[in-house]
Amino acid sequence: MADDQYLVLARKWRPQAFDNVVGQDHITRTLKNAITSGRIHHAFLFIGSRGIGKTTTARILAKALNCLEADGPTPTPCGVCSNCAAIAAGNAIDVIEIDGASNNSVEDVRELRDNIRMVPTNARYKVYIIDEVHQLSIAAFNALLKTLEEPPPHAIFILATTEAHKIPATIISRCQRYDFRRVPVPQLITLLRKILDKEGLAATDEALHAIARAAEGGVRDSESILDELITYCDGEITFKDVFDVLGLVDWQLMHDICDAILAKDVTRQLVLVEEVVTAGKDLTQFVEELLRYFRNLLVCRTANARVLIHLPEEELDALSKRAEKISLTNLIRLVEQFSELVNNFDSQLAQRIALESMLIRISKVGVEVSLDTIMDKLVALGQGGLGAATDQPTPAASTTAATPPEAPPKPESPPDPPVAGPAKPAPAAPASKAPIQVTPENMIRAWDAIIERSSHDDLNLLTWFKLGKPTGIDGETLRLSFSSANKRALDFVQDRGNQKAMGEALSRHTTNLTSIAITVQEDTSAKEAPSSAGKGSDLPVSPGINAEEAKEALKDPSVATIVDVFKGRIVDIKSVTSGDGES
Repeated sequence: MADDQYLVLARKWRPQAFDNVVGQDHITRTLKNAITSGRIHHAFLFIGSRGIGKTTTARILAKALNCLEADGPTPTPCGVCSNCAAIAAGNAIDVIEIDGASNNSVEDVRELRDNIRMVPTNARYKVYIIDEVHQLSIAAFNALLKTLEEPPPHAIFILATTEAHKIPATIISRCQRYDFRRVPVPQLITLLRKILDKEGLAATDEALHAIARAAEGGVRDSESILDELITYCDGEITFKDVFDVLGLVDWQLMHDICDAILAKDVTRQLVLVEEVVTAGKDLTQFVEELLRYFRNLLVCRTANARVLIHLPEEELDALSKRAEKISLTNLIRLVEQFSELVNNFDSQLAQRIALESMLIRISKVGVEVSLDTIMDKLVALGQGGLGAATDQPTPAASTTAATPPEAPPKPESPPDPPVAGPAKPAPAAPASKAPIQVTPENMIRAWDAIIERSSHDDLNLLTWFKLGKPTGIDGETLRLSFSSANKRALDFVQDRGNQKAMGEALSRHTTNLTSIAITVQEDTSAKEAPSSAGKGSDLPVSPGINAEEAKEALKDPSVATIVDVFKGRIVDIKSVTSGDGES
């Protein structure tokens, strides 16, 4: 009857040779080279998370040292001799496996020291495999020190641990250290597919990806999950089966939460959290799934999702549609906030309250000015001004989406020179970046587009030349009119170097212009002030600020633009004197 006992996949398919160990090539190669060259250390320290091959590799190393088919240690043990078979079964007399958690006292180590002097019975080496060695007491570690440093020539120690930081440095210094890595998802999938093929079973690619992700790089965990799914399913293992067996939250609920966040529907979000709690799901796992979901949205927003995310096509399509509705800034913020929730809470109630508070905060963020909003506007300003097309509006900016900010300040045109038509707000940059044919009929719109393109090379071109108004075309020269009231703007645009830079910009972005000509329009009124300056009480100033000084400050296009973009107010005015004495 014992021969008919079911053997779990993790034991049935445990690697029996170095070449069969998955994902640890850096370790198996080193060990094989050490055996081949005869440079076999007396103490090894295997470090890594659970279920990634530490004990398995230790047993293979013990077989390699004691295989009877070879005249000495061999990197390719036969696996069939009496020593190899006994080590694989775990009942070899000369390979002693010790559980550090239950044999952690100084008395246990002293007994080990007494027995280690005895020579092997049937093998070349007496191998001691101490699992979870970090659980030994300090006294036990101290008792082990001398033996580890100078063991008998027939003794080999292999210490395995999941928590290297708990092992004294004096122990680590006496061992060769090997750090085991979590196995990458593709290698886990290959292993699971190989097992299914040999077992005569089937599973979809999406299901195997889900198993590998749930195992988090652990070979034993992935095999255990697969074992459970084989028992659960009658036929092919599907993506939905993995969700059902692991108790994961249905992806439709994730979509619903995402939709509720987009709609800022707090009630719906809290109802969905209530459904998760009522269904008995673990909130820590739920938050981790939310984090993974929004990470996938971030990937959809920024990269080729079909290469990086292995989900059914319909799920990828649903993710992509939602990713398009959320700005990149908001997605990064959501991922960061969900990451902060993946912590150890004292109770499910504490984690639920923390989750609900976060959902309420991100839904009500529109009533406050966030750093993300300021950064979005600064980026927009640096990439071509307020008229430039930006990413999707952030929640904080969405409350003002119905009333877009007014255009940056521009002096009104004088009544005498003819113009092609009434001035219109600057349109967004054309989708095509081909050079523009500028004519008297389209020169106002073309000028806005040229300035927006030029700002990518030099933001000063946007700040100062945008104050000019096209008044005509003479051959390859564009005539620009500037108000005499803005001395700083005139100083900049009349500089030959700046005019040359603008001429080069015209050459790049137009088909028929290569230079500019500046004309000055006499204007003593404060027409340069943006519309936000208003008159009298409409000035964006705090109480106690002199209105005339505020008007004078708003003549500076930099000040006016900042006040207009951020809907700010002037709270203080200070006179700054330059090095040449001007203020």
